[in-house]
Amino acid sequence: MKSYLLIITTLDTKGREAEYVRDCVQGLGVQPLLMDTGTLGKPLVDPDITSKDVALAAGYDLEDIMKKKDRSGAVAAMEKGGAVLARRLFDEGKLHGVFGMGGGTGTAIVTSIMRSLPFGLPKVVVSTVASRDIREYIGTKDIVMFHSVADILGSNEFIRRILAQAAHAVCGMMQLGAAVEQGKPMVGVTAYGVNSACALNAEPFLGKKGYEMIGFHANGVGGMAMEEMVGQGLLAGVLDFTPHELADEMYGGYCRGIGQKRFEMAGEMGIPLVLAPGGLDNAVFSPYYPMPDTLKGRKIHAHDTRFCVRMDRDEMVKFAEIIGEKLNRSRGPAHVLIPGRGWSEADKPGMELFDPDADRVFVDRLKKILGTGIPVEEMDVHISEAAFAERAVDILDGMIKKIEKNHAKKVK
Repeated sequence: MKSYLLIITTLDTKGREAEYVRDCVQGLGVQPLLMDTGTLGKPLVDPDITSKDVALAAGYDLEDIMKKKDRSGAVAAMEKGGAVLARRLFDEGKLHGVFGMGGGTGTAIVTSIMRSLPFGLPKVVVSTVASRDIREYIGTKDIVMFHSVADILGSNEFIRRILAQAAHAVCGMMQLGAAVEQGKPMVGVTAYGVNSACALNAEPFLGKKGYEMIGFHANGVGGMAMEEMVGQGLLAGVLDFTPHELADEMYGGYCRGIGQKRFEMAGEMGIPLVLAPGGLDNAVFSPYYPMPDTLKGRKIHAHDTRFCVRMDRDEMVKFAEIIGEKLNRSRGPAHVLIPGRGWSEADKPGMELFDPDADRVFVDRLKKILGTGIPVEEMDVHISEAAFAERAVDILDGMIKKIEKNHAKKVK
C-alpha cells in the first residue's frame, strides 16, 4: 500500500525547496502530494492541489482575494481550506504524514492545518521561527519543528541538508503508522509542580486496576491537550487532580491559556471524570508572567524562579461557579473528591498557603451549584496522601466498569 505525504508550502516562493523535498521522499518510496498555499504569484513547480483549490474548499474566491491584496484574508483562506482538504485526504486513506516549511506566515498556515489533524499522524515543519516561542504554532498537537537556521530563501547546500534531514525524519515516522494503538485503557491525569505527588501516587493504583496513566502538565496547554485526547476517544477516564490552570487563566499566570473547552470534553463525550481542586489554592507568577497589582499583599510560596500566590474567598466562589456550571452539563458520570487538609504541597498545615477557611468556601459553593447526580465527597486527608489517590482511582474504576457492564447488556 502506498504511503502519502502531504507537502504544504507557498510554492510561489518555496517552489524549488518543495520540489527538492518531493524528489527526496519519492526516493524513499513515499508518494508526495504538493499543496500550494501561495497567493502572491505563480507557483514555481506544479502542485497536486492548487491554492485556488484550497481557497474554494474554504468558500473563498482566490482571484478576488488577490485583487484586493487582502493578506489576512488570504492566510485565513489557506488555513481553513487546507484543513478541509487535508482532513478529506486523511478520511480517504490518502494521508499518512504532513510536511511543511515556511517563515512566519508560512509556518502559521502549515501548523494551523496540522492542528486540525489527529494525534499520531506524523507532522513535521521546517521553519525560520522554530527558535522562538512556538506555542501559538504547536497548540496542543504533536508537531515536530526543525529550525531552518538560515532563511528558506535561495538554493544552497545547507538548506538542502536541513530539508533532507526533515524529510527523512517524517518518512521514518510514517513507517510506524498514524494510529495510536489501543492497548490497556488509558486514564488522563493532570499534575503540576506543587501538586505532582497526587498523580505519582495514582499510577500504581491505576496499574493494579489494569489501566495505563497518561499525565498532562497543567500548564495551560497540557489540560487542553487532555481535552482533545478525550475528544479523539483515546482516554477511558479522567482524574482531573489539578484544575489549577483556572486560577492562572483568571490572573494571567504562568499556566494560562486554557481556552473555552477546559473541563468540558469528558462531560460531552460521556467519559467518567473524577475532579479534585488540586492547585486551586494558588496562581503562579514569574518574572515573565508578573503578578497583577490586585494580588499584592497576598500570601506567597516560592517554588523556584516562579512563585505561588494564595487565592482568596472571592476567587473560590468564582472557581466553584465555573467548574460547577461545566460539570452540570456532563452527559457522563462525574464525581468531585475534596481533600480536607489541603490542595497542594504549599497548602499544608504550617505552610505559607494553608487556609482551610478559604478552601471551605469553594466546597460549600460547589455543593449548592452541582446537581444531585454529581456527588461531592470529602476526605480528611491531604491531596498528596496515597489514600486520596487510591480512593479517586477506586471511584473512577467503578464508573468505568459500570459503563462497560451497561454496554455489554445492550450488545446482548
